[in-house]
Amino acid sequence: MLPDYLAPDLEIVFIGLNPGTYSDKMGHYFARSTNLFWTALYESKLVNEKLTPQDDVRMNEFGFGLTDLVARPTPNIDGLARDEFVAGGKVLRAKILRFAPRIACFVGITGFRHAFNPRAEFGSQSSPVWGNTKIFIVPSTSPRNAYYRPHVIDWFKKLKLLSDALRDEKSAICNL
Repeated sequence: MLPDYLAPDLEIVFIGLNPGTYSDKMGHYFARSTNLFWTALYESKLVNEKLTPQDDVRMNEFGFGLTDLVARPTPNIDGLARDEFVAGGKVLRAKILRFAPRIACFVGITGFRHAFNPRAEFGSQSSPVWGNTKIFIVPSTSPRNAYYRPHVIDWFKKLKLLSDALRDEKSAICNL
């Protein structure tokens, strides 16, 4: 199991489906060199330096966190049962309510659909409502997600726009 990298008042908490066995073995999130997560963070300008899986321990420095919907590592999604998504969703919701990030970003739509809303689409979600945290979904960054792979960085750029807008909104309120 990978550790959570969570702290109060983060800008974005990135939520993976569950750790792959390779990431679990390596001890880092999104550990495969072919996974686009770290590239998408940089290319979208969410971070201003190129990061690697070994930088997952530094995510809080950037105002970000990392966790998974289901903590149990598997080689692929087929190794997860539907009740694990539901149980993981309850645990995840409690974490999000406790740490109150500005955005909870699901990296991949499948887990969100299984745990919360079978009709969810990419982008901002109107439900579920978790305090003041906005829910956003980007496509999976896994190389297995070939269909959406060309669009991953564009979705991370949309996430950056939302993050900037929420930060500007908070700044305007603080200046009143």
